[in-house]
Amino acid sequence: MTLFEGRTSGDARTKEVVEECRRRLRDDPGDAAAVLRLADALASGGDPREAVQVLNRAGPRLQKAGKLLEAIAVYKKVEELDPKAEVTSSFLAKIELKKILEATARAQAQAEAPAAAGASAPPPAEMAERRKKSERVHSLRKEIPLLKDIPPFLFELVLEKIHLRTLAPGQGLFAEGDEGSSLSFVAAGELVVSAKGDDGAPVLLGLLGPGDVAGEISFLSGVPRTATVAARTRVDLLELDRNALTPLVKKHRHVAEALSRLYAERVLDGVLARSRLFGQLPRSDRDALARRLKPLTAKPGEVLIREGASDAGLYLVRRGAVRVTVRQGTRDVALALLTPHDFFGDLATVRSRPRTASVTAVTDTELLWLAGPDLLAILANRPGLSSVLEEIQLERFVRNAEKLAGEH
Repeated sequence: MTLFEGRTSGDARTKEVVEECRRRLRDDPGDAAAVLRLADALASGGDPREAVQVLNRAGPRLQKAGKLLEAIAVYKKVEELDPKAEVTSSFLAKIELKKILEATARAQAQAEAPAAAGASAPPPAEMAERRKKSERVHSLRKEIPLLKDIPPFLFELVLEKIHLRTLAPGQGLFAEGDEGSSLSFVAAGELVVSAKGDDGAPVLLGLLGPGDVAGEISFLSGVPRTATVAARTRVDLLELDRNALTPLVKKHRHVAEALSRLYAERVLDGVLARSRLFGQLPRSDRDALARRLKPLTAKPGEVLIREGASDAGLYLVRRGAVRVTVRQGTRDVALALLTPHDFFGDLATVRSRPRTASVTAVTDTELLWLAGPDLLAILANRPGLSSVLEEIQLERFVRNAEKLAGEH
């Protein structure tokens, strides 16, 4: 999948990407990744001429600043979008690209010359493995999250850290709860992903095919595996270990930004898929919902919702735990401890009432907040979701009534 194939919001999404990249370039005119992404967005949005002009303005600026790898990537993008140099400045870009490549080749030849006499070529098997890996990765690059966001001038460095791996049908990649620091890109075949739901029963999260990623949550955050993944068919994988990538993340901001985008996209969808409420939504609806969620953090003891308050909005626990309490006379009575994938704040939002309980963070907590109007719009468009929510609210009501009755 290319950058904008399969998008659900069409021109609106393209406009959003263009605005984001322009903002980044206002803050940092030397942000080559933003230049390249802006060019892709403009070209995909039907304005390739402006995309080329953006690139041709950025190339000389990067070259003058000594960012030759970035300048090469920008000039190569010009060649891709304007191969016949129909934009006048593209001809100059081709000349500059040729100069840089020739100078780089000369410098590399001079640096390698002293060692060439005593150097030995890698074994044929190792060379064949490198070629196979390079061909497979390059063929999938535009389809794979993370890799598609890494600028061309850094891609070869990341490629060196990737290893090939094959799974037989039925063979497990990892199990929920395992420790792990690697992520895997599916090159061929299918993986089955499942996890325990809120009620403890296994939940099928989906199938992963060519271009998909497995294991990114543990890779990004260091937490144990959050799902079980096994091969449905023979599967060829491209595996990348966090420890191998860490030096590149520290040195190159563009790699860190690509990882951040992957975390935002995949972690949000994983939390929604495993929620008893939002797991009912089809993947396309979850993707749309994820874009409306606002991430929040809370420290132990921080009050997230105060009983009697008139604010609205639903909270989904992504990490940590929160305690729900109500005031009984002079003391607080604990009603529930909510953990990842649980949600709260829905009753007051749906019924337009004051908050019926207080909610306080017990640990360092990460939350996803959904505005009241957005929740109501989802429920209006998905009547089946309203039924699930009413069932959950009824269960809570009975449980809380029993809890309060036991306090008397």
